Amino acid sequence: MTSVTVRGVWRDEVPEGNLDARLLDGFTGAIGQSRVEQAAGDVIAVTGLGDRERATAAGLRLSASAAARRIAAALPQHPEAAVSVALTVDAESFASTVDPDAALAAVADGLLAGGYRFRMTGARTFVSDAVPVASGELSGVPGWRRGSALGAAVNTARDLVNLPAAALTPADFARWAKESLEPHGVGVAVRDAEELVANGYGGIIAVGQGADNPPRLLELTVGDASPEYAFVGKGVTFDTGGLSLKSSDALMDMKSDMAGAAAVVAAFALLPALAPGRSFAAVVPLVENMPGPGATRPGDVVTLRDGSTLEILNTDFEGRIILADALARAAELHPRAIVDIASLTYASRHALGDEYAALVSNDDALAAEVVAAGDRSGDRAWRMPLQPELEYQIRSDLADYKNFPGVPHARVSTAALLLSRFVGDIPWAHLDITGPCYRHASDAFGAAGGTGYGVRLLAELVRGA
Repeated sequence: MTSVTVRGVWRDEVPEGNLDARLLDGFTGAIGQSRVEQAAGDVIAVTGLGDRERATAAGLRLSASAAARRIAAALPQHPEAAVSVALTVDAESFASTVDPDAALAAVADGLLAGGYRFRMTGARTFVSDAVPVASGELSGVPGWRRGSALGAAVNTARDLVNLPAAALTPADFARWAKESLEPHGVGVAVRDAEELVANGYGGIIAVGQGADNPPRLLELTVGDASPEYAFVGKGVTFDTGGLSLKSSDALMDMKSDMAGAAAVVAAFALLPALAPGRSFAAVVPLVENMPGPGATRPGDVVTLRDGSTLEILNTDFEGRIILADALARAAELHPRAIVDIASLTYASRHALGDEYAALVSNDDALAAEVVAAGDRSGDRAWRMPLQPELEYQIRSDLADYKNFPGVPHARVSTAALLLSRFVGDIPWAHLDITGPCYRHASDAFGAAGGTGYGVRLLAELVRGA
């Protein structure tokens, strides 16, 4: 077993003027830069930390990710190949003005993120791991333990997003959630299609009725009191667009349309230990959106959980349909606040790219909390307007609402405006994660595929409350 020491280097530690090996290699100490060196028989993965005076926990996490990614990318990719490398950490090299406990948490999290590897071994089987870390004495440090747990939860969300739809139907997802979360002390209730029909979840049924794999609804609980937060995660395990069929290119990544659900479920595994004695809830609709014989037709009208009616004009705008039912259910739980997380609109990615989620909220204080949690965690969000003056774009002539605005403008806002109608007066925040939830190609910080976006943000939101 080869031991590789991960060592951080600040920008001011790279000498200027002297053409040493690092400078010849273009290494300046910037975040995202990494290289492998050998000194006195030791293998060292050097990673840039950026400017010391501007250090943040999120930056340290990225730096650790870059080092681990450098090593992971060099290992054999065959799933049965033995990993003969273990990482150790020069913890002192990461020291800065960042709180030491938070710094260790960030490094532990980052090593797991950068070292993550995923490979399918069959139609429904896979191997997922991360480059091993020999933590030694660090394993007893609270920050290290917290960061390791967070990194593992993020990688769990990535596993779920990376699984092909044939390996993760709504029933598979629900079964996995129950088996994984109940040992952590999370209450898990699974509602099947028959229960959804009987209890008025017309939106979830409408989206799922074209598929051979029927929908499910997950309800998660931690604690016995009224929840501080009710989280809602969009779980479309595959989205063809239904009868409003997507293009062949657009279909390629549609296994990832349940990234919001993956983030909520993975984060819930952390909550009993992260926030003992506190109460939280989650509502997670799980569907396949398929163009089968029973599929909803454009123009159909359905009755939603709260009794309102919705005209479905475009079946590829399915996320807001299932979220309407889920948000209505979340509001019935009377939480202090509701946060939903969903890969909802291409418009959010067009506006903000792959690094920021679009945030829309009906409450300034909650929006500020979400933005701050995103900044601290590295799962960044940018607030966009709710725009009530666009009400005409969600109103139908035949029903209370319609799911398709009819114009290509302000689609982040119009989607959120429709969702806002199902939370009542409860403070609510909507995170559109279409950009940051999926990495279309590997980069300096991690492998291609699901990113686990949202797990860190939700965990930090709870920690900071």
